[in-house]
Amino acid sequence: MKTLFWLSSGLLAYAFVGYPLLLEAGSRLVRRAAARRTASPDVSPAAPSSARPSASMAASWHSAAQADAPSVRPSAGPSASSPDTARVIPDADLPTVSVLLSVFDEEAVIERKILNFLALDYPAERIELCVVSDGCTDATESIVARYAGQRVRLVRQEARGGKTRALNRAAAEARGDVLVFTDANAMFRPDCVRRLAERLADPGVGLVSGVSVYVDASGDTTAGGVYRRYEEWIKSRESDLFSIVGADGAAYAMRRALYTPLAPEYINDLLHPVQVLLAGARAVSEPRAVVEEEVDAPVASPGSTQPGNTQPGSTSSGGRSSFGTSPGVQPGPQSRPRPQAQPDSQPDTGAEMRRQTRIMAQSWLICLRQLPVLVRRGCWGFVWQMLSHKVLRWATLPLLAVCAVSAVALVPRGMPYALAAAALAGGGLLAWAGARGLGGGRGWGGHARTAWLFVVLHAAAVNGLYRLLRGQTFVTWTPRGD
Repeated sequence: MKTLFWLSSGLLAYAFVGYPLLLEAGSRLVRRAAARRTASPDVSPAAPSSARPSASMAASWHSAAQADAPSVRPSAGPSASSPDTARVIPDADLPTVSVLLSVFDEEAVIERKILNFLALDYPAERIELCVVSDGCTDATESIVARYAGQRVRLVRQEARGGKTRALNRAAAEARGDVLVFTDANAMFRPDCVRRLAERLADPGVGLVSGVSVYVDASGDTTAGGVYRRYEEWIKSRESDLFSIVGADGAAYAMRRALYTPLAPEYINDLLHPVQVLLAGARAVSEPRAVVEEEVDAPVASPGSTQPGNTQPGSTSSGGRSSFGTSPGVQPGPQSRPRPQAQPDSQPDTGAEMRRQTRIMAQSWLICLRQLPVLVRRGCWGFVWQMLSHKVLRWATLPLLAVCAVSAVALVPRGMPYALAAAALAGGGLLAWAGARGLGGGRGWGGHARTAWLFVVLHAAAVNGLYRLLRGQTFVTWTPRGD
């Protein structure tokens, strides 16, 4: 029992604390080495941030490593395009961009999304929005059609085929050198796309992920926002070492030359960083490229649901979790008042579990298929990151169960086991209170909902693996309110 307790507790501590600390140590070493190289008299200083890109940099918008070149290895360490050294690119030298958006029955938010796109700080002649209707049955298509000709194009996918098929279609229709992927309910800050494009000025970078921001109805960061900042901190350190493990589906950019059509059962924002790495480039995080998300407040009726797709240890596309968080957008003409959560409202746990299970089954599928490929290609650093940031995190609930059972059995053996058993029991009671909707949405009630969301997400990770092993795959998803 002692072995089980210390092994499970040690793995949990490593997943949530040890791995981030190792990333931080590695990031500092890499940055110091980069600073020494920059300060060396044999290395010419970097150009000032206001300098125009060189001809080779301008040509890098179109460049891509060959995916079939196994000898190529992504470079480690901060590049010339890291956030603290990224150059300001003049409008004339920015790449052409196609923003790709797959929608299914998004009439509630699609007009706000289009207006948000039209207000971006990016040269109008160098950016377009390609909206693919995945068999919409509401007014989404007619709303998009009203903006046709204003850098907005509507592509109809008559039979519903799922988001990945829609994105494959959008990529085939795109005219830009850079593809930007986003969600209907994710509102770009004005400079978001510009920041993503600037990082791609480094020819060694193939994908740049933005950052989602969550606030409550009063504009304060929610508990979910705190966890998101923790995740983004980890991704920034992964950027320094090898590559990020999973992009933010609400906003990330990828070189069009690196895009290859995906199988319909895959989720793009987890697989694309892997594909970019295998092509010899790097996937990095850009904390200045921000999107702000707004979802409906939690509801009291089990019959009304909200979207949710946040994986344990990552983000994903197709809507966001609504357990006690209400993301918002910046004030502007495309904004609407944020819905207010009722104190006694409860999330629809069943709907959330189904959505999370779908995403986790897709995520497990990618990891199980891609890890052997990464091993054969010798991408050991990224394999370590994927196992630590994803696979081990997804095993949290079974590890907690082993830790709890062994701690209870070992209570007579000493105080450490009694304290561990008491802490786990307290966490379980807090999650139970969150499941019951006790305490409202603030104070200890907010922490209770966060604890319950933690349980749901990690239970979905186990359920998703079980469904996958039984041969079940997922292609389509249900949007908010359905």
